[in-house]
Amino acid sequence: MPKIRFDLLSLWMTVLVFWDGSGDTAVTLIAAFLHEMGHVAVMYMNGVGIREIGITPYGFEIVAARQYRSFFEEISVSLAGCAVNFLSAVMLYGFGGILQRLAIASAALGILNIMPISCLDGGVTLNSMLCLGMLPDKADAICRIISFVTLFCIWIPAVYVFMFSGANYSLFVLCVWLFGKLFAPSRFKS
Repeated sequence: MPKIRFDLLSLWMTVLVFWDGSGDTAVTLIAAFLHEMGHVAVMYMNGVGIREIGITPYGFEIVAARQYRSFFEEISVSLAGCAVNFLSAVMLYGFGGILQRLAIASAALGILNIMPISCLDGGVTLNSMLCLGMLPDKADAICRIISFVTLFCIWIPAVYVFMFSGANYSLFVLCVWLFGKLFAPSRFKS
């Protein structure tokens, strides 16, 4: 049985699920849950197992019970969450109502996670693919550069939207959190 971990911010996010009258928070968490179940399914299919599940303000973090045996195994696990998001988006979009909102949230989560940022699935996939042809240290260095450039390109519009909307700060906060994960990994380590 995996260990479950959460912090005070995660508890606050849970409160928001019940406080948010629009249901957007609940729909987003369901999309995140589906995403993580994609990872879990492929992890168990590969015999990896789960040591810990962390509940964070931005979703879930799963810690494998063992090291991946190959880069291909790590790639398949990393891409599984995004694949489930994209599949559920395609399957649910035509139903309208809350299922359509879930489809949109799933698509957005899949797009976000497929970005080549080290602490996201796309970054893990990119790193593993680079490791197939070069030393891990060189692959990590390349991934850090690509992660920074990608995140900086997201951060610029996030700041613009935050400054001129006066209220929409979620993308800005996400960028700050990702910068923290990228440049201070030991502080945020799972």
